[in-house]
Amino acid sequence: MKFIVNQFAKLPRGLLSITLANMLIAISTTMTFSISPFYLTTVLGISLLGMGVMEGFTEGLSQMSKLFSGISSDVSKKKKPTLLFGILLTVLSKPFFILASGVGLVMTSKIMERISNGVVATPRDAYVADISTRENRGSSFGIMMTGKTVGCIIGPFLVSFLMIFTDDLRTLLWLGFIPCLAAMILIWKFLPEKSHTSNEAARKTIEKAYERKFHFRDIIAMPHTYWTLVIASSLFMVARFNDGYLSLRLEELGTPKSICVATIGIFNAISAICCFPIGKLSDRINRSTLLYFSYITLFLSNVCFIFADGMWLGLLGVVFWGAQRGTSQILFSAIIADEAPRHVMGTAIGLFYIVGGIISLVAGSIAGYISNNNLSDIFYFGAVTSFIALMYLAYRNSFASKLKHPTHEEEVALAPAQQGASAKA
Repeated sequence: MKFIVNQFAKLPRGLLSITLANMLIAISTTMTFSISPFYLTTVLGISLLGMGVMEGFTEGLSQMSKLFSGISSDVSKKKKPTLLFGILLTVLSKPFFILASGVGLVMTSKIMERISNGVVATPRDAYVADISTRENRGSSFGIMMTGKTVGCIIGPFLVSFLMIFTDDLRTLLWLGFIPCLAAMILIWKFLPEKSHTSNEAARKTIEKAYERKFHFRDIIAMPHTYWTLVIASSLFMVARFNDGYLSLRLEELGTPKSICVATIGIFNAISAICCFPIGKLSDRINRSTLLYFSYITLFLSNVCFIFADGMWLGLLGVVFWGAQRGTSQILFSAIIADEAPRHVMGTAIGLFYIVGGIISLVAGSIAGYISNNNLSDIFYFGAVTSFIALMYLAYRNSFASKLKHPTHEEEVALAPAQQGASAKA
């Protein structure tokens, strides 16, 4: 127990607040998400087509807002105000949704909720990048993402538990309003704006990096290792289609309905288990090398579903799917935090998100077209594209090792020597 406490004591100040807020937002969002299909169609009478169009449009806005919130946090040099604004939008969107009597207010609510999701994501990751160092960055992202994943598990189960006492959907939605309100108070009162370091030279170097003004040309000037990571992640996202296909494939294999419904809970649980250990391990070994784990488990998941002729091999595929979900986002975020210049960190993360979002929408459309004829064909597609992504990752890692450039921490370490050399000159 003492060892665990000591490990967490080494992590940056502010991480606990951001992790708990992340978990509370995830609980609130998944509670609403679990209820909204029934609420929209049963209570408000919106058609399935209308619901699909609404979800697609608002998801596009969410991806756009991730980039703009990153630029905003870089221009202002502060992450907390953007975070608070995003969570405030989440809080305000809930009453609109609950009190809606028609499509207009529902659409307003969904737009606010999805924009808030995008506004929060980028400065949240940029904040963790700022307060962490290369030695604890993987652990920091691992803990933060564990909080989010645990929240995604708690939300649906909490709704199921509360439905024992009431089946009034509006009441359940009001209860889901409480966690996001608590998250806003937590960020407002307990999240420090800046990281603290006892190394005076490091502190001055970091402050000097923040003094640099934001220019759009800095986006183009980002390191080659950043752009090759964006390409590698894009290929990865093509192979990672909608989670719902896993449940449909299990059902096709004759799996009991109760287990099919629990699929999302199963891979989220596996994801939560993997987050911190992989993050911690990435602080000890090369993060880009560790990405092979995510790519290989994605490939193996597809292979399991291709060759499955019963429930058990399909469930092994779900386990592999959860493993890649729980590790890829942590590693991508930590590598970007290592590679991107500090003064454009938010923009780098936002750009990564928006490219990934666009690729996911395209991949979803391709997956839908392929599975329309034969559901298992989508897993052949996933296996082929994940193998191609794996081959590109191998090329990228070999390429990146030849273009090694100083990280933020290496620049900080070099700063005193450079200052000394200047003084002697």
